[in-house]
Amino acid sequence: MRISPIRLPLFAAVLAVASVAVPPVAHAAVSFQVGTFNMAGGNPEHGPKGDEAPEALVRSVNDRNPAFVTLQEACRDWAAYLDDHLPNHTVKFDPVVDGDGSVARCRHDSDFGNAVLYRNDLGPDVAQAEGHSLDSPARTEQREMLCVRFESTSVTACSVHLTAGGGDTNAAARRTEAERAREFLSTTYAGSTHFVGGDLNESPLSGATGVFYDTGYDFGATGGYKEVDSPCGNDIDDGFPVGGPPYFVFCRDGERTHDDWIFEEGSPVGQKIDFVFVTPTVTVQSADATFAIHSDHDPLWADVSF
Repeated sequence: MRISPIRLPLFAAVLAVASVAVPPVAHAAVSFQVGTFNMAGGNPEHGPKGDEAPEALVRSVNDRNPAFVTLQEACRDWAAYLDDHLPNHTVKFDPVVDGDGSVARCRHDSDFGNAVLYRNDLGPDVAQAEGHSLDSPARTEQREMLCVRFESTSVTACSVHLTAGGGDTNAAARRTEAERAREFLSTTYAGSTHFVGGDLNESPLSGATGVFYDTGYDFGATGGYKEVDSPCGNDIDDGFPVGGPPYFVFCRDGERTHDDWIFEEGSPVGQKIDFVFVTPTVTVQSADATFAIHSDHDPLWADVSF
C-alpha cells in the first residue's frame, strides 16, 4: 500500500478517536468519488476489443482518483490490466458461472464476471472480496454480487449484475436476484455503510430496482437505499410536479446510462439501467453519467461524503 506513515487512511480519518480522555467532537465528513461501469466484455461489438477498454478506464481512474468503482461485464485479463496499471488502486475480480456450470466467458478469450476497483488508502485491513450467488434460474447464467468490505471503517462496496432480456420470466428473475442481493447486504454486511453499484437491466420504476430504493421513494419501493443520480438529490421522496411535460418528475429516475444513439433489438436502449445505491446517511454532492466509447453503457460517477 502507498500510505504515508503520518497519514490516516481516508475512511479511518473519519472514524479516528483520540487516545486521551477529552469530550467527543464531531468529525467533518470526508468527500470522495465513487462510480459504476459496465465494461461490456460480453458485448459482441466491444467484448472482442483488446486492451482498449481497460486502457480508457485507466485514464479515467487516473484523472478522477475514485475511492472505488464497481464493474460489471469485466473480464479477467482486463481486471489484471487495471491492477497492473493503477499502482494506487487494487482490483478484485470474480467470474460468474454459465448455465452449464462452466465459467462464463467474455467475447474474447478470458473469464467473464464482476470486479471492484478500490483505492489503496481506504484502509489497512481490506477483507477478501466475496462473491454471492443471486439464485438465477437454472440453466441460465448465474448472476452474482461481488462485495469488498473495509473492516476498520465499516464500509462495503458491491458490484451487482442482474439477468438481461425482456419478458416476464427475466423480469421475475431480476426481482428474485435483487431480493437475494438485499438479503446479503442486510445480513452478511449488516452495520456497514453500503455502496451498491451495478447494471440492473431494469428501469428505475421497476419491481427489481424497487427492492433497493428506500420506501420513501414510493411506487412500490421496499428497500432502504438512496440512489446517487436521483433528480431529487438527497431528498428521499416520490417526486414533484413541474409546469410542462413530463408534468411530474419521479425521484426514482436519473440520466440515461445505456446508449440511446444505437438500436439493439430487445435492448433497453436509452434508459437508465445502471445505478449506485448508498446508505441514506451518505450525502450525495453531485452525480453524472458520462460516456464511454468502448462500451454500450455509460459510466455513472458521484461525489459523496459521510
